[in-house]
Amino acid sequence: MKQNGVTYDALRLFPFPYSLTHHVAAWFDHLPKNSIHTFKEMVSKFLSNYFLPSMVTKLRNDISNFRQLPDESLFEAWECYKLSIDWCPNHNMLPVTQIDTFYNGLTLRHRDTINDVGGTFMKRRPEECYDLIENMTTHHND
Repeated sequence: MKQNGVTYDALRLFPFPYSLTHHVAAWFDHLPKNSIHTFKEMVSKFLSNYFLPSMVTKLRNDISNFRQLPDESLFEAWECYKLSIDWCPNHNMLPVTQIDTFYNGLTLRHRDTINDVGGTFMKRRPEECYDLIENMTTHHND
């Protein structure tokens, strides 16, 4: 697909180097010229260089084994869980799996709270579940 003669990949690749800092910028500068033709290739090279399989496995396990701490608020648990997902950009977990894992890792008290506010939580679409938790945690100080 092109816009004004420029491919979508070119539009995505052009600003990429400007988002890099320090040693990552040096890594990018040392790539052979014209060795990357698509944004997908760039993502693949970046992830394979900075997210080694053992690291990805550990981060995926952290996501999959999420458990809310007994004294942790719903807000704190949600922020912690979202961070663990952000730390592993190639976790390959479907949204429904992410929501299910979070919900099942909550304390019974917080699962009941979510169900009281939003009805039977796990009968909702993943997007609705995500929005419900976001709304509940946004107003955690109220």
